[in-house]
This record gives sequence, C-alpha cells and structure tokens, in this order.
Amino acid sequence: MPITKTAKTLMLSLAATLPLLASFPVLAAEDFPTRPIKFLIPFNPGGQSDTAVILLRPGLEEKLGVEIVAQHRPGGGGAVGWTMLSQQKPDGYMIGVTNLPHIVVQPLMTDGVKYKTEQLTPVYLYAQSPGGVAVKKDDDRFKTLEDLINFAKENPAKVSIGGTGKFTGNHLGYLQFTQLAGIDTSYVSFNGAAPQTAALLGGHVMAIYGGTFIFANKREDLRVLAVATEERLPDFPDVPTFKELGYDLIGGIDRGVTAPAGTPPERVKVLADALRHAAGKTEFVEGMEKLGFHLVNLGPEEYAKFIEDRRQQYIKVLKDGGFLK
Repeated sequence: MPITKTAKTLMLSLAATLPLLASFPVLAAEDFPTRPIKFLIPFNPGGQSDTAVILLRPGLEEKLGVEIVAQHRPGGGGAVGWTMLSQQKPDGYMIGVTNLPHIVVQPLMTDGVKYKTEQLTPVYLYAQSPGGVAVKKDDDRFKTLEDLINFAKENPAKVSIGGTGKFTGNHLGYLQFTQLAGIDTSYVSFNGAAPQTAALLGGHVMAIYGGTFIFANKREDLRVLAVATEERLPDFPDVPTFKELGYDLIGGIDRGVTAPAGTPPERVKVLADALRHAAGKTEFVEGMEKLGFHLVNLGPEEYAKFIEDRRQQYIKVLKDGGFLK
C-alpha cells in the first residue's frame, strides 16, 4: 500500500521528534538539584552531628544553589534515622549523616534494626574522632600505657575502663585494645561522653576509652596515654600512637554522609563534590578542629572501601570477643 503524503509527513515529524524525547531523561539527570535537599541527622539537635551539618550547610548551598534543610530523626542510637534514610527514594534529594561503626555493627548486633549497611550508598567521609585511652592527670599510677597494662595484668578484673554504649566505637576500641594487650578488665558503659568523663574524674572508673574530642575539651584534667591513629596527632604531639607502642590498633568514630542505595552515580558525584567544597571552608575546618575532630577527605569510592575495611576489622574484634560466631 503506497504511503500518502500526510503519513509521510507524520513519519518524518516523528523521526525528528524521537531524538529530542530520548534526550529528556539525560537532561533531567544532569539538571540536579533543582529543589531543596533534606539533610537527615539521626541524633538530637545540638550534638556533634548537628554541628557538622550547620557548618557544612553554607558551603553546600553555595555549591549546589539550593536550600539544605536539616531534618532530625533521633532514636535507637541512630538506627531510626538510618532506617528512614534507607527507605527514601534514591534520587539524591535526601542525604544523611552517617557514623561508623554504627551502620556496620547495628545490623549485626542489635535486634530489631530495620536497615542493612548496603542500603546506604557512601557519598563522602569528612571527619574522624580517633579513639584512645586516658586517665586522670593526677593519677600517678598510670603515667604511660604500659603502666596501665602492667597494673591490669597484676590485678586481673580489677581495672575498670569507661566507654559510651555497647558495640559503639568506644566499646569496639576497648575490646581491641584489651585483646591486643592481653588484659582482663571491666568495661563500664555510659550514656554519653559527659557522664563517661565525669565518672573518671570522680574516681568511679580507672580509665576511659574515648574519642579525641573528649580529650581536647578536657585536656587540663586528663592524661592521654595513647591514640588509635597512624601517626601522632598535631593536637597531642606528645601522645604516642598504639602502633608506636606495639599494638596494631587504629580506629574511632568516623563521620560521613550517605544516600539511599540506588542513587544515580552522577548525582552521588554532584553531592560528593559539593561536600568536598563545603568541608574545605575555613569555618568548617576551624569549627570541627575546635571540637577535636581529625578531618579527612574521602569520596564515594574511597569511602566505600573504607567501610568495607572497617567492617572486616569490626567482625574480627566481635568474633575474638565471643560476640559473633
């Protein structure tokens, strides 16, 4: 059947239109963001995660050109917020503050957690609070880490070491330290850094395993015996690392940003670039360092590898401690 002039015109018109239609999804993917982005904070206002978002917000808005809206969802040590984040549409319009070891250990060890680590896509790692051991500055029994270790060996189960929570960065660091040192001590869990430090200063525990932000803010009261970093920290140049002392211990609480799994890689890159820009701002750097944080700069691929490396470390510590089979 011959093609009429009208049909031929329609076919030519359709042929010309199809490439334009096909281009719309690509343009839409590139045109990101076009509306406010929600920044989920899985803890209460006023905490360290909240402070980080406040410091990041100006640089993010400058780079992305849209409003950044903080949204708090506290509960379950962060699990409520991370569950919510994992269930969001993966379009880049919600990101969240993420802590390690929490997002790895919670799904492994905590009943009722409704998210899995792999449901969160790594975007950017911006800060660490390395762990370490500290005692009261006026406690002359423990002037070095070896003093504490030797005392613990001579007095099995008599040394009490305070930390914040169970299966947290503090607890895992404590477990790894005592495993490597071969000492039998008691772990005392506290609901936060303030009561943990108060217990040490009040003589209720002999030492604490905590983060460097505690040490920075209480340096006049504490003697830091060792830190869990590759190299000595500029803020504590006289404090040795565990590695210097013969203990292969590196870790703490690592803070970054994730998005729901399935977020398009090109959007993850846009977000990561914006976070890198914001984390380079003087206000952010000075604000975080004042709180005792060690700043890092890991993009999506590096952050993903970092999480996997930490995951293997946590699993080994938990297995060696008899918490996992």
